[in-house]
Amino acid sequence: MLRALALDHGEAVLNRRENPSQRGAVLVEFGLIALVLYLLLGALLSFGTMIQAGQVAQDVARLAARELALTPLPASMTFEDALDATAGTIFDPNQLVVDLDALADSGITLDQHFAAMPRVNRALRPVFVSDRFQGVRLLRFPGALLVSPDPTAFNAGLTVGVPHVVARVDAGGEQIRWLPVIEEIRADAADPSTGSFSAASTAADRGLVALRVNIPSTASALASYDAPTTWPPEPNVFQAHRVGPVTTVPGSAPTYGTPFNEAVGQGILGGEQGLGEMYAMTLTVRPFRRVFIGQALFRREAFL
Repeated sequence: MLRALALDHGEAVLNRRENPSQRGAVLVEFGLIALVLYLLLGALLSFGTMIQAGQVAQDVARLAARELALTPLPASMTFEDALDATAGTIFDPNQLVVDLDALADSGITLDQHFAAMPRVNRALRPVFVSDRFQGVRLLRFPGALLVSPDPTAFNAGLTVGVPHVVARVDAGGEQIRWLPVIEEIRADAADPSTGSFSAASTAADRGLVALRVNIPSTASALASYDAPTTWPPEPNVFQAHRVGPVTTVPGSAPTYGTPFNEAVGQGILGGEQGLGEMYAMTLTVRPFRRVFIGQALFRREAFL
């Protein structure tokens, strides 16, 4: 029996040696299959991250609206003034960046640091991303890094804004409009009197907390393309959105912080105004990116 097995094994080895054209066939097959598997894995991770961002946006919107509705504030206070008055308890735009190196030097753990943050900042933690700026390790809200008007020991002098692409240039480049992380839902974004938060506003339903939360999410393995206009879609090789100059809609500016005048960092979290950069088909292109919106409405229950 053992001799028969040995003879069979010897014949198999001899057959492989007699067929040199089959050498490397398994490696080629694995390369073809692995390419598809890696593409599926990249899509799974990217879309999974975006689904999480969408869920966090909705949860945070409900939390912020409920907290503002239950906090005693002057009836005639505007939404922006209310956010400023509750920065220490509900949401602080100056605590969207954590300097991990400074935190480690202080002996404070990351959990302890987040536990001392306002409620909305703590709830945003699941969407924070790891980054590096000028050699400093950061954990931060996704979006564009901005210069903070109030540097602290643990924010590295930085905060974050949300750029929303409203137009693209065929040769490369975008026009953006700045969005706040938390904003009131109102007829005219520039006119607080058209919102419903203040009892002194001109809105039909006054005394209502109506807000939205904006959370950007960027894919780490998918490039950005125009949506197909026909089905089945035509091949779009070499048609990814190319990196180019970024302009801002006239009159638009971050509600907190100052943009850098140059590209900051590399990779999907870097580039000009945080729109990201990646390489595809020998081109420098934009990664697939979306701003997820969560909305919530609560009747104000406490007034001063």
